[in-house]
Amino acid sequence: MKKILLLLCVSLAACGRSDTTAMTCGDHNVKYTMSSDGETLNAIIDENAVTLNIAISASGARYVGKMHDQDVTLWNHGADWMMFFNEDAPISCVIK
Repeated sequence: MKKILLLLCVSLAACGRSDTTAMTCGDHNVKYTMSSDGETLNAIIDENAVTLNIAISASGARYVGKMHDQDVTLWNHGADWMMFFNEDAPISCVIK
């Protein structure tokens, strides 16, 4: 029975996997998958893949990385998400 459950788990890729979340941030389409330990977000922003790493945040969870020559930040507080490019104004995100 254990072998069947393990095989089912592996074949469905459901063990330790986070689901992909899609959202719109202004004019930008974003999809992300969070690592099981919450340390990274693997994101696709307007068809550009980027890995964002958790960073210190006074409130909520903040993930930072680089996409091309831009600093990218996705910040989450409760159900709210914001995206920043470099030090530009925040862009509100809506989960699809």
